[in-house]
Amino acid sequence: LETELPNIKSFIDRTSALALIAAKRALADAALLQPEQRPAGVEIGCAYGTTFGCLEAMSIFWNKCKSTNPKFAQPLPFTQGYANSPSSLLCIEFGLRGPAATFSGERLAGVEALTFAFDQVAASSGEIILAGASDSLSHPVFNHLLASGQLSRSGKWDDGIVPGEGACMLVLESEDSARARGARIYAEIEGINFFALDQKKPSAPIRIATSPRETVVFVSTPSVHPGGGRYRSMLAEDTPIFSSKLYSGDMLSVSPLIGVALSAGVLSGRFKVHGEGALALLERARLGDEVRYAMASGYEPSGSLAVALLKKYQA
Repeated sequence: LETELPNIKSFIDRTSALALIAAKRALADAALLQPEQRPAGVEIGCAYGTTFGCLEAMSIFWNKCKSTNPKFAQPLPFTQGYANSPSSLLCIEFGLRGPAATFSGERLAGVEALTFAFDQVAASSGEIILAGASDSLSHPVFNHLLASGQLSRSGKWDDGIVPGEGACMLVLESEDSARARGARIYAEIEGINFFALDQKKPSAPIRIATSPRETVVFVSTPSVHPGGGRYRSMLAEDTPIFSSKLYSGDMLSVSPLIGVALSAGVLSGRFKVHGEGALALLERARLGDEVRYAMASGYEPSGSLAVALLKKYQA
C-alpha cells in the first residue's frame, strides 16, 4: 500500500488496502485515474462486494475493548471495520461520486456488485462504474473457516477449500462513452443472472449454443473439489472449463470476478492461450483466437449459481 498509495498514512484494514490497490490499477488501465482524464460532466460510480468485510480492524477494536477499559480503545480501527469501509475509501480516494452500492455477507457479493454496475449502465443511470470485490485472510476469517469445517486439512481441494485473499476491480462503461474517449474495450457483457439450485435434485447439463471451440467457462469452484464435481456435471461434457481457484485459492467474493476478468482478457487477446501452467487447459481445449464467448460463474454453498456471459467486442 505504501508503494501504490503513499499519501495514505493512517491505519487501513487489509481488505480495504487490497481494494484500493486493485481500484488504482483498474482506473489507470482504463485511463480514468486522473480527474483530467475523465469525460466532462461524468461522475464515476462505485459498486463493491465483500464476503466478510473488514474483520481485521473490527477484531483489533473489540480485542482492545475486552482487554482493558473500553474508553481506551482507539476509535480508528472501529471506523475501518464496517463492510462498506472499503467502498467509502474508494469513493474518497479516487473521487467517485456516481451511483454507489455495497454488498456483503456471501460469496456472490462480488457478482452482485457487478450486476448493480451492469444495471446502472444499461439503464443510463451511470456512464462509468467501478465494480469489484475484496476479501482478506485475516485471523477471524481463518478461524471461522476452520471452525465451520470449510478448510482443507490436507492442503488439497478434495477435502475442503484452500483459502486465498485478493481483490478484483473492473471498469464497466457504456459503449458510447468508451468509444467517444477512445478507450480500450476488452469485452462486452451480454448479461448476468442468478439461479437457484436444488441440492437434492440433479440438474440438466448446461449446453452452450455456440461451438465449444468458441466458448470457455471460468468456474469459481475447482472441478476436483466435491462442489466442483457437481458443477462439472451441470455442464455438457464438451464444454471447456477452467478454475482460477486452483492457482489463487478461494478468494470468496473475489473469485467469480477473477473469472470475469480472465474472460475479458482472453476475449480481447490480452491473455494468450499458449504454453504451460494456469492456461494450459485452454490450450488443450484447442482454444485461442477462435474464442468469441466466455462464461464466468460463482457459486453460493446455500444453493445459488451466478453466471456472467461475455462476448468478444466487435467495433
